[in-house]
Amino acid sequence: MLKPKQQHSNLGLEVVQELSATAKASLQTGIQRFSAQAAYSTQVQHDCLAIEEPLQLSLQWFCQRTNQYQQRPLSLTMRTPGNDVALVLGFLQSQNIIESLNDIDDIRFAQGAAAAQVEDYNHLEIQLNRQRQFDWAALERNFASYSSCGLCGASSVKALALNQQPELNMQEEWLAASLIYQLPSLLQEHQPLFKQSGAVHGVGVWADGKFLSVAEDIGRHNALDKALGQLLLESQQAACSVLVLSGRVSFELMQKALIANIPVVVAVGAPSSLALSVAKQFNITLIGFTKDSQFNVYHAPWRISKEGGSQHES
Repeated sequence: MLKPKQQHSNLGLEVVQELSATAKASLQTGIQRFSAQAAYSTQVQHDCLAIEEPLQLSLQWFCQRTNQYQQRPLSLTMRTPGNDVALVLGFLQSQNIIESLNDIDDIRFAQGAAAAQVEDYNHLEIQLNRQRQFDWAALERNFASYSSCGLCGASSVKALALNQQPELNMQEEWLAASLIYQLPSLLQEHQPLFKQSGAVHGVGVWADGKFLSVAEDIGRHNALDKALGQLLLESQQAACSVLVLSGRVSFELMQKALIANIPVVVAVGAPSSLALSVAKQFNITLIGFTKDSQFNVYHAPWRISKEGGSQHES
């Protein structure tokens, strides 16, 4: 996982973090509900919808070649507002842009486009530390290789192997099978927005008998970035940790788990073929179709203990 920053007192980042943490994530709307058992439609006064809004990220870094700061648009994602700082940190980690909080000088809201809008709460600007080495051309190649809409394939897995030096825990039989059955329902207990709207993905990182972080978002990648970013903000690390996903497992999610050094991935849904390739390449324990009475292990079952283990429900 990311290394914590030794002394972090950036007031700008703290203000952004506080505002984004309290952002509105859902709204109420009136609907007409029809039922095959009812002769007429029945008006329901309120239903809950998850809010979906764009988040623009811009990156500023010091170019050693030109000896001046450069700034470019980095990413545009559709997300559920809230915990945007954690989302940004998790995303920067997954793209190898940062290794620790020391690599960031500031995260701030961009200036609003309209005169009446002082700040744009859907646009964050990230300023890297002047000493952080950064190659924009390499980043663009990385985006092309890992895009879920583009060139993913065997070459991406090979590129991941070349770019990463994971430090996964290889201890055997530390994860109790009895806990794995429970993890999806335990995650749901921490998903209030899903209970309200049914429209968001959930992600949790479990270790030492509890969830170290849990996040929800309209996008599964965003939810994972938020969960991993929260670990960084709270300086939490655990070698024997489990990533719990409310849906399926894709290549990108496995990539993020690998960079965060999480050795076990448990999903409610199925893994893709590339997700399995990553698991085999790096010996990640990959578990899918997890229910309260069964689960499928696709790779590395040796971390699982039938008798019990150091990881179980507290």
